[in-house]
Amino acid sequence: MVASAGVLIVDDRPDNLTALEASLAPLDVRITRAGSGAEALRSLLVEDFAVILLDVQMPDLDGFETARLIKERSRTRHIPIIFLTAISREIEHQLKGYSAGAVDYLAKPFDPEVLRSKVAVFVELYDQSRLISDQNALLAERLDERDRAEAALSRHAAELQRSNAALDRLASAASADLLAPLHVLAGMLELVELRSGGSLDADGTLLLERARRRALELAEQVELMLGDARESVEPPRRDPTDLNQALDRARRELAPLLGSDVVLTADPLPTVAGDEWQLVQVFVHLLTHAVRSAAPDHPEVHVALSRRRSDWLVSVADNGPGLAPGEQAAMFDGAHGDAGLAVARRIVERHGGAVLVDAVLGRGTTVSFTLAVDE
Repeated sequence: MVASAGVLIVDDRPDNLTALEASLAPLDVRITRAGSGAEALRSLLVEDFAVILLDVQMPDLDGFETARLIKERSRTRHIPIIFLTAISREIEHQLKGYSAGAVDYLAKPFDPEVLRSKVAVFVELYDQSRLISDQNALLAERLDERDRAEAALSRHAAELQRSNAALDRLASAASADLLAPLHVLAGMLELVELRSGGSLDADGTLLLERARRRALELAEQVELMLGDARESVEPPRRDPTDLNQALDRARRELAPLLGSDVVLTADPLPTVAGDEWQLVQVFVHLLTHAVRSAAPDHPEVHVALSRRRSDWLVSVADNGPGLAPGEQAAMFDGAHGDAGLAVARRIVERHGGAVLVDAVLGRGTTVSFTLAVDE
């Protein structure tokens, strides 16, 4: 809940404090009086304020010195200060006030309506700041829930990868179980965005966007895994499939990942007999792995084509750091390696092909798959 805004008024004369209270009464804000600079500093130890109205000419601790002490404290340096003075309207005097930390400077006698309008601006800024803080706290709570949901999804994914046969039996039941947390998360993120009313700061907006993007990535990954499990009960379709079009579809699906930094090139690709949707997913998973493995400062990915006897060999190569020999064996382990590569390998194998890896430290990684030449 957004805390009610408070205004601290500081003046050594009670009649001036009373006049200030009367001027601010229409704003319906919480007003705290202080009869000296020292009393103002004590109030700031226990309360937070949207703005401080500070008289310049006070005994012992004048307004300039009080302002400097306020600005020296990390807890209070952000509070805007409006100086009130009757001793001088000269520009030099005003500049002294600004150098002490004031955001505005009003000479007495001041227009109550002008004072109210200035205070109202800072009260609104304070309320918005508190709202953003509360929304950020709510967002952090939702992100914690996201992390727990993601951990649960990871456990489920590991269990599902242990057996291809188990995927066939569990696909329909697991669909609701795996996707429900993501649907809940997506709804919560939309609620946070709606309630913020566009008032989230840059950090809050970034966190919200990262959470939404991660939720979409997880939902897509789960959908693909379940779709792969459902498709595995029957042999894949054997329709004429243009691999150039399949690659283009994969590129469109991966547009947010590819962005403008990744240089993706490709040789002309053939038409093969296969299930177009599943072959698109092969490209999606191989390109995703290649982009994430490529050199971060200048990522490059190339899709190459060659022929081996009666098979086409389609290769996806990146310019990353490569892999040690012992790391290659775990790449297609769904539980410990890349789940997307594991799905891609199963699709290729059901099409009668095979998946190969060529990775050398310092020379990037190439993941290839074979498909029969359609004579």
